[in-house]
Amino acid sequence: MPQNSVRSLAADAEGFVWIATENGLARFDGQRFNVFDKSFVGTTSNRFYMLSPSMNPTRAGRPGQQKPGREIYAAADYNQFVKIEHGIAKVDSLYYKSKILTLPHFDNGNPQTLISAGIPTYLRYVARPSYYIIPDSYGEGKYYVIDSASVQLYHGGRKLYQTAFVTDSLPLWWNYFMLGDQLYYAGESGKVLGINAHGVRSVHIAGDILRDNQYDGQFGGMKVFWNITSDQLFFYHHKKLYVVSEERKRGLTTRLVLDGYDLDEQVIQSVYRDSATETIFLGSPSKGLFVLTKHTFEALTSTEPDIANVYYATVPMGDRSILTPMGVVLSKDPVSGQITTRKVPVLEALYMGDKRSLFYDRHGLLWVKMGDFLYQVDLQANGVLHKWNFHTEIKHIYPDQGGKVWIATGTKGIYTLDPSEKDPQPKLIRDVIKGTYLQTFGDDMLVGTTTGLYVFNRHSGEANLIKSTEGIYIKSLYVDKVNRIWMTANGEGLLMYEKDKLTRFPLDRNRYLGSPHCIVDDGRGFFWIPTDKGLFQIAVQDLLDHVRAPFDLFYLYHAKEEGFLTNEFNGGCQPCASTLKDGTVSLPSLNGLIWFRPDKVIRKVPSAGIVLDRILVNRQWLMSLGDTLVLPANPVQARFFFSTPYYGDAYNLNLSYALLDEGEPVQASDWIPIQSNDFSIVFSNLDHGRHTLLVRKVNGFGKDNHTIRKICVIVPPLWYQTWWAKILLAIVLAGGFYLYNSFRLRKISKEKARLEEIVAKRTESLNLALRDVEESKNEMSRQLHMLSRLLASMTHDIQSPLNYIMLTSGSIPAMIDKGELGVVSEIGQVISNSSRRMSDLLRGLLDYIKVHVYGNSIQFENVALRQLVENKYELFKTASEQKGNVFENEVPADLTVPSDAQMLAIMVHNLLDNAVKFTHNGTIRVTAAGDTGSGVVMHISNPGAGIPLHVIDIVNTPDRGEDTDEEMRPLGRKTGLGLLIVKEVAVLIGVRLHVSSEAEQTCFTLQFNAARTV
Repeated sequence: MPQNSVRSLAADAEGFVWIATENGLARFDGQRFNVFDKSFVGTTSNRFYMLSPSMNPTRAGRPGQQKPGREIYAAADYNQFVKIEHGIAKVDSLYYKSKILTLPHFDNGNPQTLISAGIPTYLRYVARPSYYIIPDSYGEGKYYVIDSASVQLYHGGRKLYQTAFVTDSLPLWWNYFMLGDQLYYAGESGKVLGINAHGVRSVHIAGDILRDNQYDGQFGGMKVFWNITSDQLFFYHHKKLYVVSEERKRGLTTRLVLDGYDLDEQVIQSVYRDSATETIFLGSPSKGLFVLTKHTFEALTSTEPDIANVYYATVPMGDRSILTPMGVVLSKDPVSGQITTRKVPVLEALYMGDKRSLFYDRHGLLWVKMGDFLYQVDLQANGVLHKWNFHTEIKHIYPDQGGKVWIATGTKGIYTLDPSEKDPQPKLIRDVIKGTYLQTFGDDMLVGTTTGLYVFNRHSGEANLIKSTEGIYIKSLYVDKVNRIWMTANGEGLLMYEKDKLTRFPLDRNRYLGSPHCIVDDGRGFFWIPTDKGLFQIAVQDLLDHVRAPFDLFYLYHAKEEGFLTNEFNGGCQPCASTLKDGTVSLPSLNGLIWFRPDKVIRKVPSAGIVLDRILVNRQWLMSLGDTLVLPANPVQARFFFSTPYYGDAYNLNLSYALLDEGEPVQASDWIPIQSNDFSIVFSNLDHGRHTLLVRKVNGFGKDNHTIRKICVIVPPLWYQTWWAKILLAIVLAGGFYLYNSFRLRKISKEKARLEEIVAKRTESLNLALRDVEESKNEMSRQLHMLSRLLASMTHDIQSPLNYIMLTSGSIPAMIDKGELGVVSEIGQVISNSSRRMSDLLRGLLDYIKVHVYGNSIQFENVALRQLVENKYELFKTASEQKGNVFENEVPADLTVPSDAQMLAIMVHNLLDNAVKFTHNGTIRVTAAGDTGSGVVMHISNPGAGIPLHVIDIVNTPDRGEDTDEEMRPLGRKTGLGLLIVKEVAVLIGVRLHVSSEAEQTCFTLQFNAARTV
């Protein structure tokens, strides 16, 4: 708080308590104070002196109705009024002029007109007004104007009624108060008077105040606390505070809400009571704010030393008493509330420090364990009936429905004992199970252990471990009406087993439920679970709903501020809770027994709304608050401060937040718990754009019971993040890219042209080289082709004649010796002719090779065909005539052809040689004729054996270079090198060669190129 000078306090529509002090306006949310000083609210002074209801016509209704739009005002010095709405305070500069100065008797500036600030008021001893105005608007615009003779009710500027009212003495303005829409006056006669349009009447006071022995029925000894802003009325009488309510027929009814607290000693001037939590706020002008919380839990302790007040197992004894294994009985008088203790001698004598287990059997006898010993005690007779020694520590004892007693030991296993037997003795049922808790389950017995839960058949003795509980330390068991098994487990919290399925319920955020002791079902839909850190209240339906579809469970936490002496409860005992006949539950703790009535416990659930208090952005406070926020550009750090009014334990406040881009749906994983004590959220470097900030608070029990505050957060972009900057940047980038590309393209074009020129030159060189290579290749291929043909025909044209000459010449000596000179002469002539033909063939071949191999140029000239034929035939004339052939040269004497004389002579030589060779007693004819269209055509024909078809095909087929295998074959025995040379020479000098062989007539046709000229 800014100062201890509390002048007025009240609650707003959201549930915050506002405190007017002389050093600022404070707001209390149950956990912390927020101060609204002049720098925040905009006033000139920090001195606030009252809170009052709004006189604006908002039609929001009276306090407690929680209608939207309800507002209150805080008055500061210099006639400045601050409006309080939606949890925020801001100066309203028009309120004084538009509302206050328009009230009757204010318009002329009359200083004797005062506005009520409630009762008591600091003005009581300093002001003597002539007119007293009591606002009754609460959004309706009504107010009372009171003078020394009458009471007038106004609505705006219109008077609704006027009632004459004169006090016995001087007007006691401070005795007027209101409740609801009724005006009252505490008269000097000790009566309360009601004033309305029908007149003045005496009001009856009823309720708890009548049960006060010190109340004499007169109002004179009472003190009135009237909170005009919160519409609450209290009577204070002899350290007892009564809240007053209105009953139309009975008048005013009182209810005691505070007893034994001296308000006068604390100089209390303002009172406000939160009806939901029954928390009382007291304001003192010198001692500050007092917050009184009602204790719905009570700790019962004995007068023994502290260790004696450490309790474990207990059982009820009578209607309002609890019995402990120590033999101590604690009781509370239902009328006086006094706590008493007494001792049971027989139990006191048996007590050896073991407080863990006891129970009553069906006959009312008490069973209690002490270490290794088990006792059956008759409390009425104050004596021990039976005693058994198990020679090992007994952990728990428990009766089943049939009256048998089950005993769980620490080392020896599970025993049963039947008290109905004549001499009952314990029987070992199972020696391998070391139980920590026992509970019947139909015909079975549930045995909790440190390593899991066993189901024990009480008839067969068969025990089975529930696999899903293996390794779990079971602290306690509870079976509900529909046979669901509930468990508390060390480190695990609350568990449920149903239909072969084990459910683990989530722990609270600090994991207090990780140390649970037992489960108490209050029969009203709640489980109560004591722990080492306080008491939890859990809705059973929430747990069942969570099994079907998990959601955020709400656990209501109760701590020692509600009446415990310590937050540490005790467990590991059976039973660990007792319920008295009136429903009071007794829980053992480390300091006393904690008693409470579940139906009387105030469920302080945080059901109020969420308020955005302020925002700190880049170390500057953002003053404009609302559901849409515009932050400064580039918020390096933005801190949002939230609050919610809650007057219970702060541990029950569970807030989380999610920050989303606008339009993005929220997912369960998006929620982040708010861990800070001031409920602040910090964001660093928020991106520009529109964001949605969601703040969620769990309101209490029930599935999806949330309050969500939605805030649109707008972060404006920096200049370089704006759309026009992006467009400009895009244009600049596009322009730069274009210019760069243009420059690059020009450079590339130049480089390309240069490279193309280089490539063209190199390509030309390569083409020339390739052409030369190709020509060389073709020439080589042609030469290889020619040589292959020469080699193929060499045997036929040269080697065979040489062999013949060799053979015949070798036989000449023998013939001479025999005197066969005529034969020798013929052989000599044959050798001479063969040698001459081979000589001519080789001469033609050499001429052909010179041209073909050494590249001698071919010289075209006009060649006289007739003379050429005559000259060549002279070489073969003798041989031809010896064969009886006739030669006819029918070539015209003046016919010439453009050709190479030497090459053409080779062709004619070979063709005539071929004709002579294959003709016997025939006519060798040579003809030639000229044609203007086809040129000169010459025919050389002879009779004789026809040329084979494959040779005709080879001669008539144009040369295809080096490819076919057919041209590589020998021409046959009847053809040889001559025909090959003829064909090759014909190609060289451009003569088309064709051969035909029909009816024993062979004809070679030579067609000279008509277009060629010399």
